[in-house]
Amino acid sequence: MKTSRTAANAVTILIIAGTMILPAHAQQQQSSAFLEEIIVVATKRPEPLQDIPVAVTAVTGDALERSGVEDVYTLQEQAPALTVSRSQNSTTTTFGIRGIGTSSQNFGLESSVGLYVDGVYRARQSSVINNLVDIEAIEILRGPQGTLFGKNTPSGAINMRTVMPSANDGRAATDTNAFVEATAGDYGLFNISAASNIPIIDDVLALRGTVFSSQRDGYVSDASFGSDVINDIDRFGTRLQLYYTPNDRFDLRVIGDYSEIDEVCCAALTRQDNIFAFGRTGPQGQPIPGTDFVLRTLFGATTFTGAEFEDRTMALNQLPRATNEDRGLSVEMNYDFENTTLTSITAWRAFDTTDEIDADFSNVDLFTKRNTSEQSSLSQELRLSGTFGERVTYVSGIYYFTQDLDADNTLTTGANFADFFIGDCLLFQLGGQQPGTEPSTAQGQLACLVDGIAAATAGVPGPPNGPGPLPPAADAFVNGGFAREIMLQEHTSWAIFSQVDFELSDAWRLTVGLRYTDEDKTLNGSYLQNTLGPPPNLAAIGAETALFLSNPAAYNPYTPDSLGAFGPLRQPGWGAYLLDVTRPRAPSNETLDDEQVSGTIKLSWYMNDSTLFYASYGTGYKSGGTNTDRINAAFSSIFEAETSEAIEIGMKADFDTARLNVAFHNTQIDDLQANSFTGLGFNLQNAGKADTHGAEVELWWAPVDAVNVQLAYTWLIAEFDAFANGTCWVATPFHTGQADPGQTDPNVPVCDRSGDRLPSNPEHNVFLATNFFFPLTGSTNLFIRPEINYYSDMMTDGNNEPLKLKDAYQVYNLRVGLEFVDWDASVTLWGRNLADEADYETVFDVPIQDGKLNAYPREPRTWGLTFRKNFE
Repeated sequence: MKTSRTAANAVTILIIAGTMILPAHAQQQQSSAFLEEIIVVATKRPEPLQDIPVAVTAVTGDALERSGVEDVYTLQEQAPALTVSRSQNSTTTTFGIRGIGTSSQNFGLESSVGLYVDGVYRARQSSVINNLVDIEAIEILRGPQGTLFGKNTPSGAINMRTVMPSANDGRAATDTNAFVEATAGDYGLFNISAASNIPIIDDVLALRGTVFSSQRDGYVSDASFGSDVINDIDRFGTRLQLYYTPNDRFDLRVIGDYSEIDEVCCAALTRQDNIFAFGRTGPQGQPIPGTDFVLRTLFGATTFTGAEFEDRTMALNQLPRATNEDRGLSVEMNYDFENTTLTSITAWRAFDTTDEIDADFSNVDLFTKRNTSEQSSLSQELRLSGTFGERVTYVSGIYYFTQDLDADNTLTTGANFADFFIGDCLLFQLGGQQPGTEPSTAQGQLACLVDGIAAATAGVPGPPNGPGPLPPAADAFVNGGFAREIMLQEHTSWAIFSQVDFELSDAWRLTVGLRYTDEDKTLNGSYLQNTLGPPPNLAAIGAETALFLSNPAAYNPYTPDSLGAFGPLRQPGWGAYLLDVTRPRAPSNETLDDEQVSGTIKLSWYMNDSTLFYASYGTGYKSGGTNTDRINAAFSSIFEAETSEAIEIGMKADFDTARLNVAFHNTQIDDLQANSFTGLGFNLQNAGKADTHGAEVELWWAPVDAVNVQLAYTWLIAEFDAFANGTCWVATPFHTGQADPGQTDPNVPVCDRSGDRLPSNPEHNVFLATNFFFPLTGSTNLFIRPEINYYSDMMTDGNNEPLKLKDAYQVYNLRVGLEFVDWDASVTLWGRNLADEADYETVFDVPIQDGKLNAYPREPRTWGLTFRKNFE
């Protein structure tokens, strides 16, 4: 199926490219452009990168091509303080800047990093993970951007600009400005993309078409389903633009785009098994078994140890699947008055996702999780930008956003789920009933106790003409049992904003900005599950159990009280009452009405024409929301807004052959929205306070025309300042018996994470790349680009468990190619992760399997060959 689709997409793209691209002569790529002036729109109007008091990494389309960046996952390698990760599927991609990001596991959460494409806000983080094709530039703005970009930017913003239909004067299309690119590589990689202007009326009207397709086999194998079947690539996208400029005052840009992803994703490999606890033994020195022992012994499961992590092999009873479909239409209009420009951006977007995973991550049929969501939004931005006199410039506007979000999630129990808990009781007995070896679930403990009472009273005769011995508990879960949540959320937001620059003198500039945002959200949630009997009365069961344990010989299992207590446990599926993720609950109807004021103040000193110093204070805001997961009914489905305050001091300087940008920052976050996995569900709450501070250095150096160097260094300290109700350790207590030091009350399942590290943030990160250009003939150049990325150790999960700390590592990449100047073409041989570093992202506790840790692996060593042909 994939091969035929790949061929069909390739043929389609080549046909489109053939009709779009017109012959023209080549243009040589010059290394001298490495330090050219870069124009950005980080301030909502075009300005030179080196003239604005904002920490921005600007990556041009040429730079993306030179470095081989294909999507946001590889983009992060070149952007200081940017992290992009994904977990159980491609719809759970998370963006972070300077240590702060937001999990996308819960559809009620919005990103801490604002994502914009051609001026249009993308509400779902996963909607921008597709291939970066035909990109003019990407701007990564670090720190709160609460004035011009608004809500959901307490950490920063990413602003992507695609290549627009344009002529040499930037107003219309008189040439094709086209390319065709094809890549083939290992793991069956085949990418093809093309784009071109299509002139219609010179200097007035033009179109631009872009299309791409990307396929690759997976790099993770499954014991049952074969080699290289998981973490594949299967993507397709297209974009069509119209640009109309009838005069020098007015222009209109219409963009329609569509993209899709259909991938077997994502693999979660065993990082630490729990066949036996590795740090302690039972009272007679016997090994303490874990759930891997039960799965292997009772079900013949294929289990792996952490030592086999680098083999990139796992065992499931069904492959994970993730699909998404993204589409949208935007209209941008600009009208220039004498000293003012009016800009209008109207956009409609829709993003639909479906994913299904084997949620126990084993080849035993325990349970699966299926999530579907449909998101649609409409946004309108109107802004004025211009000047007052000679020393005042401004940007002011209004913004409106409305969104509908429908989420439908179902957890389904499999054929072996109930038997697993019988095995859990066996585990309890084999472990010698030592602390940390109790059944890992409450229903497993109850099943043990009730079945134990039933066995002990098996010889007790029943009353005359009455029942026999007390029967054991029924299956805690039934095959095909389900818990389903249908969440319908409506969201409306509007804002007014203004930012003004005052030129105090030729050398000093004061910038002041302010934004008011109003948010309204409503959530209607329905909770469905299979038919159940009455809920167990845990207090009554506990009392009966205490009576039995106090005097088993005298215990009478036929009293009315005991029959009433144990009665619900004879109804199959009773265990659903004991888990938050399956427990029945009443429908929820929640509303959120919030308003926030955010802003900034900056002072800039232009020491000379090539050196800028600045100091800034800014605030950011991320809206509160409604929890779309099934949670304990005792907790509110509403979580509060997240706010940030940042102080930054920076320098931007251009020298004869170098460019140096430096920023020092400190950011305080209040009510950080944290979403931590607890073993069966996610603990979503406002985490109190977090603090990040550090420094960023970016250096571009071109000592000679044939050599240029790019260096980026990030030093970052990111930690929870105050987080009293965090998630506790799970694996370490099982393996070593060491208690979580943050748990002051063993009867309360929360732990103080104050002072702990924020996950996915190395203290030190260094990126170094060097470009070498060697003329071979008058029309042929050889270029070589080695890259190295170093990351110091980092915590991979929010509960800061010692077993989840990842050691320092480095990644090496290399690109070697030929440029054919007369043909304006190039051929590049490239390799990524040349040392085959077994890197991974989040490490998590496997559901209902205490002591077992899985991790999401990154790509192994890969290589390929890319051909690109440009046309004027």
